[in-house]
Amino acid sequence: MSQPRHRVPKLAAAIALLVTSNSVLAQTPPPPLTVPPAQTFPNEDIALTSHHLNRAREIAGDDLYPHFMRRCVLSQVYSAYANSAEAPQQMAPIQVFDNLYFIGQGAVSAWAVKTSEGLVIIDALNNASEAEYILVEGLRKLGFSPADMKYLLITHEHADHFGGARYLQDTYKLRVVSSDIAWTSMDNGSANRPRRDITVGEGPWTVGDTTFLFTITPGHTDGALSTILPVFDHGTRYVGAIYGGWGIPASAANKVKQLNSIARFADIAKRAGVDVLLANHQTQDLSLYNHDLLRHRRLKDSAGHAAANSPGDFVDAHPYVIGKEPYQRYLNVQAECIQASAARSGQALTQ
Repeated sequence: MSQPRHRVPKLAAAIALLVTSNSVLAQTPPPPLTVPPAQTFPNEDIALTSHHLNRAREIAGDDLYPHFMRRCVLSQVYSAYANSAEAPQQMAPIQVFDNLYFIGQGAVSAWAVKTSEGLVIIDALNNASEAEYILVEGLRKLGFSPADMKYLLITHEHADHFGGARYLQDTYKLRVVSSDIAWTSMDNGSANRPRRDITVGEGPWTVGDTTFLFTITPGHTDGALSTILPVFDHGTRYVGAIYGGWGIPASAANKVKQLNSIARFADIAKRAGVDVLLANHQTQDLSLYNHDLLRHRRLKDSAGHAAANSPGDFVDAHPYVIGKEPYQRYLNVQAECIQASAARSGQALTQ
């Protein structure tokens, strides 16, 4: 029995259509790539980068390895990942030491220091909304009243650290403290800028029973103010430090400023006995992890202790207390990472 003649032309037409379609598809360009390119370093001095990178790794050892990886590798080579680790996520307020409380968020930190004359706040977050609904609300959750706030320290003149300051001044009458250089930089004509108030230089500044030690540490910004302060863990005294600004500047001149500041601050911190690492961003002192460790810090005999009376009552060490020698190494790691960043960019640093 013969096949119907009309099937062959239809088959040929289908094949022709398929060939034509494939030809059109082959000529259609793919959609543009939306994945950002990897970081490249066309001017890199590879040998010098290797020297400083591996020197930083040696100094860091096992205990400071996360800090080395963050500053020397992640923030330099994979900046998109580094930036994503500072997403503006809410973090619960928490008592970190007897006299120190975290009241910040995932993108930028804020602290409250309890003194006999009231609270000293360190940094004001990005804007009025964050100052009210994160910082002030965090204090309320911790059992404080907004009236307890007496002073606000600004660590450096970037808006994520002083953006909420004017609101706190206007609403709660805080006295705002900063370096003269930072005040000049913040006086930018914006209606949201804080009103110039207390200007501090280098040296001690006392509020009630608490003395803060200030050092001007230019580099990240020219007016960065680094602070050393006493902290207590169930009555045992330690010494904490918040460096004014750790972000590595772009220019060689500012990198040199930052390296000189670190070297000078290392001497001051050593004399003061700094053994507690604190920072104005949670990625720099591992607050995101430390808070969870604090919440699950185990007592040696949980059944026999109504409350801990000393650090010796705990199985687990306080996560922010890294020790005097490790804090000095932490500063050295930061310095080597700055040198590595310069080498990646082909910059020659003259100190």
